[in-house]
Amino acid sequence: MKRIAQWVALWLAIISVLVFMTILSTLITFPVYAHMDDLPQIAVMSLGRLYQNYLQLMAYLNLPWVGTLHMNDFPTSVHGAIHFADVRQLFLFDIGVAVVTVPFAVRWLHQLRIARKRYLLVRPFMIGAVVPVVLTAILAVNFDQFFITFHEVLFRNSDWLFDPATDPIINVLPEGFFMLCFLTAFALFEAVMIWGIWRGRQDAKVA
Repeated sequence: MKRIAQWVALWLAIISVLVFMTILSTLITFPVYAHMDDLPQIAVMSLGRLYQNYLQLMAYLNLPWVGTLHMNDFPTSVHGAIHFADVRQLFLFDIGVAVVTVPFAVRWLHQLRIARKRYLLVRPFMIGAVVPVVLTAILAVNFDQFFITFHEVLFRNSDWLFDPATDPIINVLPEGFFMLCFLTAFALFEAVMIWGIWRGRQDAKVA
């Protein structure tokens, strides 16, 4: 039972931390993507002003003490506000999961390192390494369907279907940007799996 709890904590820690890292990475990737995709021209404002609005959105979604969504240049409809509130709950829940599980996961990994038993990670991480590959293939074949299914799984309503006339922020959050976010998350997850397999095989040579 203890071992099951350790594995659950480890997987939850990995997933929650990588989701947070992916979200955090958009603070860098969004302005780069916006410049490459001419989003300032679409929004009819400078890149700096567009980025300021994005930071306001991200602050609302990720910081518990920012309780009201306000973007200087983008109005938000009732349905848009509901969707962003739902996203905020998911983001804060992810942070909460990370805060709770990371200490347990780190402690167990430390114990495995000291005992040179990280070879226990090899098989599960080899299986885990297949997941990003499969998801990337699905994403490449039909990203639209992947994106729709993703939202249908996470959200119980259709408020995520933004109307550009009432929620113009959607004009500067194109599917290409979300695809980049998914690929970033998959790459980070794959890197962690490879690290675990490498370390595990090192311990297996010593054992």
